[in-house]
Amino acid sequence: MSETRSPQYRNVLVVGGTSGLGQAVAREFAQVAQAVHLTYHDRREEAEKAAAGVAEDGGAAHIHQLSLPADDVGATAIRRLLLDVSPCDVVVNCAVTNHVAVATISNAEAFKAVIDANVFGAYQVNAISAQTLASTGGGSVVNVSSILTRRYVTGAIGYITSKAAIEMMTRGFAREWGGVGVRFNTISPGPIRDTRLLATVPREVVENIMGPGFEDRLIPPGRVAAVIRQIVGPDFAAMNGEVLFVDEGCSL
Repeated sequence: MSETRSPQYRNVLVVGGTSGLGQAVAREFAQVAQAVHLTYHDRREEAEKAAAGVAEDGGAAHIHQLSLPADDVGATAIRRLLLDVSPCDVVVNCAVTNHVAVATISNAEAFKAVIDANVFGAYQVNAISAQTLASTGGGSVVNVSSILTRRYVTGAIGYITSKAAIEMMTRGFAREWGGVGVRFNTISPGPIRDTRLLATVPREVVENIMGPGFEDRLIPPGRVAAVIRQIVGPDFAAMNGEVLFVDEGCSL
């Protein structure tokens, strides 16, 4: 990191920042933040590689282990993390869990596991981020949804339901915390290239969303990360509670 560089942000926290979109977001903020903090669940080696990528781009990176949802309702681990990285200006929640399961009662346990991780985990992150950012002058939180909330596919009911819930949750936090300087928005990307989640989706499903020969039109994660960096900045200070599609027009 150059000694003459004046960072635009203090600390930036990327929840689930070890691969795919999360890693791209971390690298996107490398040169505009004093430090980028990345969380991982159980893949420490990947987290270390992501941190090395931030360093390659001229930034300072720190990794933290975090599991969602937190074991206790009050999310002590998340609160401790946010306090450790304060003052924090930006939180990007890229963490996601998915279990492929069709809508039958026999898959109720898988459905609940996805909802607990994706929805309640996001609630814990959002709630504690709101309090922490508000106490240090405000900031911006970005959640990640999916165009599958508009283009349903069989076998992903838990994942899709969780993403739809996150969109509405974002609006609620935006309404309740926007007045004290904390903005909440959601990015809804189409199929992103080179992600672990994409590897779990059958080829015919992606083709149904993007059309034949979709491989060349998969969205590079850096393109979505660039949009996230823009919307947390001052040029988008009036944007709060929105769902922004970044999907090459797939949801049209």
